[in-house]
Amino acid sequence: MINIKKLILILIICMITATLGCASLGMQTIPLDQLKMKYADAQSQILQIDDINIHYKDEGQGPVLILLHGVCSSLHTWDGWAERLKGHYRVLRVDLVGFGLTGPAPDASFYQIDNAVNFFERVVNEMKLEKFYIAGNSLGGYIAWKYTLKHPEKVEKLILVDSVGFPQPLPGLIAFASFPIIRIYARFIMPKFIFDTAVSQVFGDQSKVTDKLKDRYYELAMREGNKGATIDVFTEFRRQCSDKNLSAGISELKPPVLVMWGTKDIWIPYTTEFPKWKKELPTAKFIVYEGAGHVPMEEIPDETARDVDLFLSGKM
Repeated sequence: MINIKKLILILIICMITATLGCASLGMQTIPLDQLKMKYADAQSQILQIDDINIHYKDEGQGPVLILLHGVCSSLHTWDGWAERLKGHYRVLRVDLVGFGLTGPAPDASFYQIDNAVNFFERVVNEMKLEKFYIAGNSLGGYIAWKYTLKHPEKVEKLILVDSVGFPQPLPGLIAFASFPIIRIYARFIMPKFIFDTAVSQVFGDQSKVTDKLKDRYYELAMREGNKGATIDVFTEFRRQCSDKNLSAGISELKPPVLVMWGTKDIWIPYTTEFPKWKKELPTAKFIVYEGAGHVPMEEIPDETARDVDLFLSGKM
């Protein structure tokens, strides 16, 4: 049974619907060509696997470093790292299926973790990558460590940034949008003010949450199919985050691991989730960023990229 807060929110949305246009409510779709003009550049490339066109960037030379973003995000969340690390590494970052310019999977079963890992395996094989470093944030971290469990021979070092790893209460936006009644409508209506709130929540320092940043997150979510894909991912998260076996295998990770976390992360809370990683991976390296939120690689790229370079180069 839906609670009173959800009923109130539905009523608010209905009232806003009567006074605002489709754009403010996230009912529109932004054409892919229009998004490419704004969010693709000379470094953008496309890798086609089956009917999915994966948008990725391949920059720099040296040891390969793959970067995987989190939910509601895109490869642009790694802009700061790419700029700072491409002088020493070949930095590969992708728009995960369901997000960014890549767009949705053919069906919702794709977003089950084993299927997502298997698809990432195909990406690695298509790119003919033999050995590499891998870093993942949030959902990207989940895919990264699950892939590492399956292919420890390929991953030389693993970096987890505020990563999914253990059963936990769902973040507010994911809990609301994946609620059975709400998700029927959320596939078509994703109001910008809700999205803007979510972007603000993943940053610790609100002075860094610019209109340009909020527009990027929102506009890429308006790509054809991405709203539905987002809800499919949220729905899968609802199932996964109550699964007591979610963390199975973490203690068995073989490559060296660096775990990075922002103390103001409220999506995967530092106070409750970070200690679980320290317990399961006692030999890993751990770095905490005071005042940073859920996406410290985007919020404080200078500091986090420096630490990544120290870890990968063996100086940490």
